[in-house]
Amino acid sequence: MFKQSQDPGLGEKYFKHTKRIINKDGSFNIKRIGGGLSSRNTFHYLINISWIKFLLIVFAGFISVNLLFAILYHLAGVKNLVNAEAQNELQSFLNTFFFSVQTFATVGYGGMHPSGIISNIIASIESMTGILSFALATGLLYGRFSKPSAKIIFSDKAIITSFKDGKALMFRVANARPNVMMEMEANAMMTFLDKKNNQFTRKYYPLKLEIKFIYFFPLPWTIVHQIDEDSPLFGKTESDLKELEAEMLVMIKGFDDSFSQTVITRNSYQYDEIEWDLKFVRAFSTDESGETIVDLEKLSETEKINQKDGN
Repeated sequence: MFKQSQDPGLGEKYFKHTKRIINKDGSFNIKRIGGGLSSRNTFHYLINISWIKFLLIVFAGFISVNLLFAILYHLAGVKNLVNAEAQNELQSFLNTFFFSVQTFATVGYGGMHPSGIISNIIASIESMTGILSFALATGLLYGRFSKPSAKIIFSDKAIITSFKDGKALMFRVANARPNVMMEMEANAMMTFLDKKNNQFTRKYYPLKLEIKFIYFFPLPWTIVHQIDEDSPLFGKTESDLKELEAEMLVMIKGFDDSFSQTVITRNSYQYDEIEWDLKFVRAFSTDESGETIVDLEKLSETEKINQKDGN
């Protein structure tokens, strides 16, 4: 008989319906409020967001700061910037903006330069701001590039298929990068939602894996949970999993030889991401020279089971 696990840190009792526990990108579906904003929080945010968001923030910050100083130069008088004054206001403001960019980046072409106390004070403040900003941006870029991160990809779907004399739940993972990963460990847990008395209770059940540890990870790894009497999925049908709003939580941990550090990645499969009576297509082959070729495009590819031989 399968045994219920203790709360792994995700909460058990809720008074409203909740979304999936782990998103497909590996993040937890939890939103924090309060606690205030600190530089440490800001640093972690800028380190962990996507490259597109990071570059957009950097670009927006660069434009905003230079617009601010361009306005200050304009208010101080365009005449106090040599060669910046033009025949119309728009061109004059654009000249102050481009002078701000040159000062902020400490380029200093010399075509325009400040004259007068106020303009020189503004230029001095902007130069210091530019130096500090580029130092901060350099630190963030180094932090993003040097941060160890796994590029372990999961199959889009998990499957329940024939296995030995019964059934098994399977999914596949692969290393999408050419770096060496080893000492890989997998852990999986199934959650069911118990809905009684206007209260939603999550129940957690560990899944026993056929192979939960491998030494090397050059090929796709099919992770298998046999559905027997000790499995929480024993006797469950596709409609049962839907009724229970089942979700399988997965954690993969391994040693990245490039960074000499342990990396961890997470994923989950909800009941509607588990397909029945299919099998995975082989994702690697051998060419004429004897070299093994891994096709990551086939990681999620499945086909129907041959009912005659059960495979």
